[in-house]
Amino acid sequence: MASGNAPALTEDEYWRTFHLIRGDVEAAIKSNHAYLTINNLIVAEREIYAKVTRFPDFWKLNAYALQTTFFIAFGRIFDTRHDSLSIQRLVDATVGHPAFFSKAALRERKRKSANIYDGDPPWLVEYLQNTWEPTTVDLKPLKTALTPHYEKFKTIYKPIRHKTFAHRGIEDENAIAALFGKTLISDVSEILRFLHTLLWTIRELAWNAKCPDLTDFSDYEVYVRNMNAKIEQFVRQLP
Repeated sequence: MASGNAPALTEDEYWRTFHLIRGDVEAAIKSNHAYLTINNLIVAEREIYAKVTRFPDFWKLNAYALQTTFFIAFGRIFDTRHDSLSIQRLVDATVGHPAFFSKAALRERKRKSANIYDGDPPWLVEYLQNTWEPTTVDLKPLKTALTPHYEKFKTIYKPIRHKTFAHRGIEDENAIAALFGKTLISDVSEILRFLHTLLWTIRELAWNAKCPDLTDFSDYEVYVRNMNAKIEQFVRQLP
């Protein structure tokens, strides 16, 4: 059941939104880090620079494709149109539907994942006795924490996406360069780190009844470190 003014939503609809948003967040993280990792290797190592210069058109196209994928995915994540599935809509649904994270909901998830069709086994009974149930008040900090990241996107990155990647405008190259001049690699990484951690927090809340902790970036750090290592390995193996 929804609380407050949250629109009615089934749990299946909620998790469909979650997985779609997670797909966009993963696309943004992967395209951003692939672009940065490849570019850093080209700048730092003459051998890799020589590989790239043998096929310059391919690598220009690759860079453009990664940039385009990033900005399209980044824009979809924060799209505030009423008919869009955005991170804001997901967080609003999370705050407005604490019943999705109740002991009863957790019990059903655990039973389904363990293929339990008869009475609850002792381990599940004991587990549920000690689990935490959030209220709407407990979940509201998720929305508060999201706000500054959305504001940064709206001020700096939304104009770039709109004028450079989503639409073909009449702005000259100096105007586009000025937009890119406002960007910072650290800002993008901070936003992506938050988004990944927010989704990880919701998952942990749903499956392990963990209190939200948006300061624990360990899963993001492992995810990015492993991904960057694979990208670097691929580039180094190129002929």
